[in-house]
Amino acid sequence: MTRRLSILLAAGAAMALSAPVGAQTHAAPRDLPANAMASIEAGEGRAIAEKLASELIENYVYPDQAKRYAAMLRANAAAGRYDSGARHAVAELMSEDLMAVQRDGHLRVSVAEPQAGASAEGERRPPRNWPPLIQSAKWLAPGIAYIRFTAFMSTPEEVAAVRDFMREHSSAQTMIFDLRNHHGGALGEMDEIFPYLFAAKTPLVTLEMPRSTFDRQGSPFGDAPTLEASKDARFFRATHHALPGQATPLRNANVYLLVSNRTASAGEHFSLAFKTTGRATLIGEPTAGANHFGGPTRLGEHFAAFMPIGRTFDIKTGKDWEGDGVAPDIAVDPKQALIVALEKAGLSRAEAGRIDATEIPAEPVHRDKLRAR
Repeated sequence: MTRRLSILLAAGAAMALSAPVGAQTHAAPRDLPANAMASIEAGEGRAIAEKLASELIENYVYPDQAKRYAAMLRANAAAGRYDSGARHAVAELMSEDLMAVQRDGHLRVSVAEPQAGASAEGERRPPRNWPPLIQSAKWLAPGIAYIRFTAFMSTPEEVAAVRDFMREHSSAQTMIFDLRNHHGGALGEMDEIFPYLFAAKTPLVTLEMPRSTFDRQGSPFGDAPTLEASKDARFFRATHHALPGQATPLRNANVYLLVSNRTASAGEHFSLAFKTTGRATLIGEPTAGANHFGGPTRLGEHFAAFMPIGRTFDIKTGKDWEGDGVAPDIAVDPKQALIVALEKAGLSRAEAGRIDATEIPAEPVHRDKLRAR
């Protein structure tokens, strides 16, 4: 059976099996599910570790790295490391142990909350305690349009709102996308934005996964017209393209993208697409460095993991952003990024500061201390 996975992952609340969650070091504030505080049952931790080890060997994006993860989990389980404690504490311990072997910005063990994050039909939904997916969308000044995201969850409502925003602001001379606390997501919002900004079909980035994983699970990318797939003996690949839409003044607009070390996953896909094509100026600091795409995997009645199965990379260099992030074009404190963008758009420092004071992101725009990797 084909398993549909998310290309990028919304970060962090308690894991739901019906929808993807995301990058462990970029988690949104969360309420633990009811079963998270219960003590782990006899033998449960060892069973979860063994299930995760097997799933990693079968599905993880890099087979050699998967073997190292699996060996560690099995050794720790045999030593009784996962035999006691609250379930959420055991999940965190396994996640930390995985990162001690090799950092991966998405790989994470969580307590499962089966009904959170998606509808019964599997529709992608954000965790219930997240800020709005679109925090702000407006004219900041004459000719300057602005939109601030929490994630690209590609819900029908968010995609429709992005479509309306781009149409209603298609006369803008400057477009500012604020992704400074962006948790990830999918392609739907991007595919509403890019047609306004590119005059010709343009390759953006390539996504790839092992051919063996594709043969078992099918394509995780769906059948979007912006993706062109290719296969060889080792890999399934899909190149994401910008497809031009109706010509509007936005084709010639200046575009600024605000980024920080909280900009994760699909937010980094969006960032790299703009950086490699030169279509936007990135302002802020390097992004989170959470590259590998995948989806949720059940590990038992009370646990699940996000399983990275592929990577996204720069078509020109073959490099991805795992661990390093996407570098800005203009490096500044991300708290000042909107002011810099507004100054670049022609406003005075005083006016830029006044507007910035009215646009307060719902979450911090910088993480001062990342978790141990």
